[in-house]
This record gives sequence, C-alpha cells and structure tokens, in this order.
Amino acid sequence: MKDKTTILIIVTYGILLSAVSILLNDIREFNFSQFEEFQNWAKTADKNEHWFTTKNAIKWSFYAISAGLFFWRAYLLYAFTYFISILKEIEKGNYFSTKNSGYFKKIANIFIYYTINVLILRFLLASIGKSSFNFLQEFKSEFTFLIPCGLAFYILAEVFERAKKSEEENELTI
Repeated sequence: MKDKTTILIIVTYGILLSAVSILLNDIREFNFSQFEEFQNWAKTADKNEHWFTTKNAIKWSFYAISAGLFFWRAYLLYAFTYFISILKEIEKGNYFSTKNSGYFKKIANIFIYYTINVLILRFLLASIGKSSFNFLQEFKSEFTFLIPCGLAFYILAEVFERAKKSEEENELTI
C-alpha cells in the first residue's frame, strides 16, 4: 500500500506543478501594462463625471476582476495540496484520522467557494462588457463537476468521522 500511496503522491505533485505552471503562464500573458494607466487615473479623470460610469473605472473593474479570477484559480490549486496531506496520512496508516476528515471538509469548502465566486466574477465581467456570459453555458463547463465534488467531499468527511468513532469504539471493546 505504501508504494501505491507514494505513486499517488508523485502523480498529485505532477498535476499540481503543471496546473501552477499553467496559472503562472496565464498571469504572465495578462496585460499588466494597464496598471500604468491606472496609476495616472486621478490626474486624467473628469471630476464632474460619476466614477462608476467612467471609462477608467470600467477598465479598473476589469483589471480587478481579472486579478480576482487569478486568485480564485490559485485558491483552487491550494485545495489540491490537501490531497497530498491526505495521502501522507494514509501512508502513515492513519486512514480515518480527524485530520483527513478536516482536509476533506476544507477541500469541499474551497470547491464550493471557488464555484460561487468565479460565477459572480464572470457575471461582473460580462456586465462591464469585457466578456460574454451565459449562466447555463458557464454552469455546463467546469462548474457542473465542482459543486457535486464539493458535496461529495463533505459526505466523505462525515464518513471518515463516523469511521473514526467506530474504530475508537472497537478499540475500547477489545
């Protein structure tokens, strides 16, 4: 079992590193030259115009929302580090530890928070006119599997907690 767990840890590290490299490449390709324009916003803005309707505010919103999307993608990758922690606990022989059930709950929270927040941010991007947004189309993509996965991890956490209780009760009866 230890050999299989080690292989799973190596595979998880490989997936995690490739996903991080893709995220870093996307960040590198993002147009950060816009930030220079935002630094001069106060000097060029028309003080009589409402801030929310100005062209600079819309540009700033796009920039901030895009940065938020990068954050949430990184946060989703952070969830995969918990898989490594779970595998290390299993490698030690602690199958039904309270740590594992806690890790499953954390993964579930991250999956659900990610899905909700990315949907909100994509809707905001569409509302400022920088992207197209179709709620049903977005929900058919990656989101259709993240929410059920999050719920499944909540169930797994509960199963692991009950298994831990059963294991403790069995140790007391022997």
